[in-house]
Amino acid sequence: MAEYVELQAREREGRGKNDARRLRRQGMLPAVLYGDGDENGNMVLTVPTKVVDYTLHHLGDNALYELSVGSQSSLTARVVDVQRNPVSGKLIHVDFAPVDMTERIVITVPLTVAGNSPGVDEGGVLDQVAYEVEVESLPGNIPQELTVDVSNLGMNENLTLADIELPEGVTLISDPEEVAATVTPPTEITDEEMEAAGIVEEPSDEEAEEVELEEGTEEILPEEGEGPAGQNLQP
Repeated sequence: MAEYVELQAREREGRGKNDARRLRRQGMLPAVLYGDGDENGNMVLTVPTKVVDYTLHHLGDNALYELSVGSQSSLTARVVDVQRNPVSGKLIHVDFAPVDMTERIVITVPLTVAGNSPGVDEGGVLDQVAYEVEVESLPGNIPQELTVDVSNLGMNENLTLADIELPEGVTLISDPEEVAATVTPPTEITDEEMEAAGIVEEPSDEEAEEVELEEGTEEILPEEGEGPAGQNLQP
């Protein structure tokens, strides 16, 4: 089910980059609410940065906001676009859109893997192929994430998006035949492939010791006229 977050906003008076920087220093985030307000149908706002950032990190993009602008009554909205600083990752702008709670919408939901795969117990490698899935739902029924259960997934077997158990009222939009997770045998790398890749296998301690002994042992042949240990055999 969707999570609701109360968010107090105020209309933004200034414009331009300098005003936006000033707002961010004050802990406020420039924002736009689509479909309401001035002649363009949009309302230019500022909202508390910490509230939005925390919600995005912990509840995801599909959280619903009870958005209040000044003394106006609140409306339900959701985030439709987020801009972050490419270097620091800090929020610099966010866009909201009003939500009609009676109208079904298509949204993208994160996909996670759960369960202990028998194929992995046999030595296989579990590979999650799909990390998100597109579904249709009423806004109030939007799941924060969906789970694919791999408890019965054996070696060389696949699970598709059709195997995901969807909550009531949620319809799959993505291709049901798309592979969600698979278990395959571990890849064996030959000595030739390792050599071609420049990977040199380190010798074990015993092998290294044998090599040192062989390199340190040289056969000493007696010179002419000498016997064992260099004894002079000439009269």
